[in-house]
Amino acid sequence: MHLNVKKSALVLYVIVVALFYVATTVGAAEAKPSQPENTHFAIVDGQTISLQEFQSAYQAGVRKRFYHGKIPPEQLAAFKNEVSQTLIDRVLLIKEAKRLNVKADEKHVKEQIALYEKRYANQEFWKQHKSQVISGLRQALEEESQVKNLEAQIKNTPLPAIKDANAFYDANRALFTTPEKMRVSLILLKVAPSSPGDVWEAAKKEADQIIQRLQKGADFAELARIHSGDNSAAKGGDMGFVHKGMLAKPAQFALDNLKEKEISPAVMLLRGIAIFRLEERAEAELNPFDKVTERAQKLLQRENSKNAWADLLEQLRSKAKIEINTAALKEDKKS
Repeated sequence: MHLNVKKSALVLYVIVVALFYVATTVGAAEAKPSQPENTHFAIVDGQTISLQEFQSAYQAGVRKRFYHGKIPPEQLAAFKNEVSQTLIDRVLLIKEAKRLNVKADEKHVKEQIALYEKRYANQEFWKQHKSQVISGLRQALEEESQVKNLEAQIKNTPLPAIKDANAFYDANRALFTTPEKMRVSLILLKVAPSSPGDVWEAAKKEADQIIQRLQKGADFAELARIHSGDNSAAKGGDMGFVHKGMLAKPAQFALDNLKEKEISPAVMLLRGIAIFRLEERAEAELNPFDKVTERAQKLLQRENSKNAWADLLEQLRSKAKIEINTAALKEDKKS
């Protein structure tokens, strides 16, 4: 899977949490005579990623992304793979950034360290191990900044030529098509979602009576002003133009089956029972290339940038020697 470093509330969050996880175990680790086997998660080009680092990254990611920190079982394997790939790619990207002599943003690093100093100044561990923690934190922040700047360099692709943008336009016409839109009028008989069935049934009967009156020639706008609980009631139910897909599925289905000026059957929505009238329909329309040239160039440029970054990752992975300790992962009780 492709690492998206912009998707990395995970990346920086993982770096900092993992750093402090390691930092808070400094004293305990020094007291242990030896480390047990299977303490590494992976070795990437000779650089070890510890199992503790993986566990910290995994737990941080779960807390960040999933409600109440509980990951759905069906998403567990995919999420563990994502965290795994993120940590491995981070090692490869840092190595590449250093190879290319990409500089860190020192001003940003100093500002972040100052923030951490302010936040943890009164904590006993910080006072006792300040120099060790700041040293590790500085390295993590510098490396994160180097990766960010590397990404900016790789993704800084030129604006594509007109002919290339035209080819992209031809291959992706849906991106340049104004979707179908409809001018719709509405009468909404509001019903609270928690209402019992007899209340919904009463609203349905009232809607059917209104429909009968409309079919006999009653004025839709007048009845909307009297009966509708929607904000459009003041305008005689006129909702203006809405694009296809903007309305709830039952409403869209009803409108799809109407001709102009036709009235829908009663439609059950979350907010109540609705009656629609289709005032007019404007079909989907492909915008000519000469009107969307700049947009086509920018969309293609964005795609080229994403591809350049993905290509770099694939190159780094293909050249790297990566060993993952699958046995240790299976023993991970926290996941």
